[in-house]
Amino acid sequence: MEEEYDIFDIEMFNINLTITRMSLASIHAAEGKLDAAIEEYTKVLEFDPNLYLAYFNRGRVFWRKGERERAMEDMNRAINLEPEAAITYICRGDLFYDQGDIGSARKDYRKALELSPANRTVMERMELLRRKKGE
Repeated sequence: MEEEYDIFDIEMFNINLTITRMSLASIHAAEGKLDAAIEEYTKVLEFDPNLYLAYFNRGRVFWRKGERERAMEDMNRAINLEPEAAITYICRGDLFYDQGDIGSARKDYRKALELSPANRTVMERMELLRRKKGE
């Protein structure tokens, strides 16, 4: 006799697998196993290509590896999926800053400040830009 599974069971399995893979990716990243972390985040995105957090986290790992272009692609995807998340604008602004694109960094920091006016991190970034402009 074949066992029947309903759609809820399958969805719960996928959710649990996604949570497990996201956790494993975070552990890999914390241990400096960047390629393994990227692989896990990529597997998560195969299940759910609209998961903001997987793009955001994978982008940060790409950045740590020095793969700025791939990091920027993931940050852009994350922003498209969650345009109200200030942290993503801060991270993308940091990427722009590292590339010497101060104007784009400033634009992203301003957007982050608009979304999160009391965010200390973005205030610090804006102050950094003010000091850089004064040089």
